[in-house]
Amino acid sequence: MEIKGSKQLYNKLFYIYTVILLCVISALVIYFFNSTKNRFLEQSLSLTEMMSEAAATYLENSSDIAEYIHEDLYKSNTELNDALHYMTDDPAVYQKYRLNIYSENKLSKYKGIETFFLDAFHAYSSLNHITLYSYERDELTEYTRDGKSYRRAGDYKFKKQIEDMNLVKADDFAYLKEVRDPATMQVKGCMVLGFSNKRFESIWQYYSCAELIVYNDSGTAVYISSKDYEIANIMRANNKEALENMLKSYVEQIQKGQYHVIGYLEKDRAAAVPRSIVVMLLAFGIAVMVLGELFVKYHLQQLARRLNRILDGMTKVMEGNLDVRIPMDKNGDELDVIAGYFNEMCMNLDGHIKKRYLAEIEQKNAEMEALQSQINPHFLYNTLEAIRMKAICNGDREVGKMLYNLAVTFRAQIKEADIITLAQELHYSKKYMELFEFRYPNQFKFIVECQEEYLQLPIIKFVLQPVIENYFIHGIRMKEQNNYVKIAVEVERKCKYEEECILGLGILDTVPVLRIIVEDNGKGMTAEEIAAKNRELENDTMEKRSSIGIANVNRRLRAVYGREYGIRIEERIGGGLRVILRFKIDETLLNVQEECR
Repeated sequence: MEIKGSKQLYNKLFYIYTVILLCVISALVIYFFNSTKNRFLEQSLSLTEMMSEAAATYLENSSDIAEYIHEDLYKSNTELNDALHYMTDDPAVYQKYRLNIYSENKLSKYKGIETFFLDAFHAYSSLNHITLYSYERDELTEYTRDGKSYRRAGDYKFKKQIEDMNLVKADDFAYLKEVRDPATMQVKGCMVLGFSNKRFESIWQYYSCAELIVYNDSGTAVYISSKDYEIANIMRANNKEALENMLKSYVEQIQKGQYHVIGYLEKDRAAAVPRSIVVMLLAFGIAVMVLGELFVKYHLQQLARRLNRILDGMTKVMEGNLDVRIPMDKNGDELDVIAGYFNEMCMNLDGHIKKRYLAEIEQKNAEMEALQSQINPHFLYNTLEAIRMKAICNGDREVGKMLYNLAVTFRAQIKEADIITLAQELHYSKKYMELFEFRYPNQFKFIVECQEEYLQLPIIKFVLQPVIENYFIHGIRMKEQNNYVKIAVEVERKCKYEEECILGLGILDTVPVLRIIVEDNGKGMTAEEIAAKNRELENDTMEKRSSIGIANVNRRLRAVYGREYGIRIEERIGGGLRVILRFKIDETLLNVQEECR
């Protein structure tokens, strides 16, 4: 079968990632384009609405100004009477009336209708002209902003405009206000107040996104920004929907009295996105595509490099080299798992081969050791027993007791099973410490505290003696008389899971832990030394000087019970050390022992 290289996987993944990246970026560009288009549409519609409202506001303000001027005329009797006489009297009679009022009231300045209109022009800049028309005399006088007035007879065109209320000229639009005699309430004439329509041009130019049409009820246009549509056709549309269909636009329609405002935005232009933004979106998409391709290429090259390392390692193993180790990148992915399993496989395979290769030699050594173990213990036990009996016969019972304690300790180390009871381990420890009582008379004492229900708990043997021996080698104070060692046994419970302990939920879901605490008042260690020893015990880096010692006991405890168990050293309050040995015990057996109690 052809062995496929990682390049094939690289190309396959590269093509797949490229297609996925292209689809994602295209979708994003389309999404952003549509979002931009909708945003421009919303902005254009908002501007169209604002333009229509601005035009309607100008119409409303102009109507209010006309109303204010009309009301102000009735607030001044002099000016109102002047206007009434102007509209009803002959010019000569009117002039005589003015002279009489001037002389009777001794006025410094006569406030007639001309002064009133001139003040109105000064007060309102949008006011374009004022026309005063007399119904009785059929005469009209037009007043302009420069203070001039033009009096003439009413013509058919003007009277037709008054009759139809079609008060629109080329450069302005107007409002009509009738003038009545307050005494008789008869209508004597009217005022036509014209306002400039140039304001609509500035409103349209300011927003410039849509078209603006202003017209009156008669269908006469006040302002049209575009000449594409006739006012008559627009007036035939009886509702907004029909108007939108006719104009093919979004329409904002507002009416202010006799005037109508239409702001419309063509649908083809409404959501148009500027070419610069389209180019920017495309450039952004291309840039992201290029960066994505570079990232994909880099990622796949790293993946190919790791795959090639694994393939190279397999090739070397096929050639017989079991010392190959594949470096792990610690990414935590499947390739690291494969590399870890591969390294472990090579180690195990190499170990199995070495074991098989040395099997015959090890078997011979085992046979020799087995033969020696049958001879040496019997010889030593018999010799120690003969010496002990000789000492007793000679009356030296102290030496006999020492030999007995030594024999018991040695027998426990050699002949007992690997798992013994806690009672046996404490018994052998007592015998061992009794030997030191003979060695250090009146300088040393020991205390053992253990509840009866714990004595039958099974533990591995030979765990206390190395700890005690360590004290006598390094910790005992030879010049002092109050040396002591205390062995205390207790059982604690801990949560099965760490998160349960943090949350306080592990009250019932616990496991028992046996703790044997060996405490002394010896020389002790500094805090830095204790921390260093604990790190060595935790990392299993303490130097192996012999087959016994604290390091050996720690390794045995962790090998049998797990890495969370073992030995920890603490400083004793008042001087000395506390060595804590932690064992895992069977909860069922512990419950039976507690029930027996």
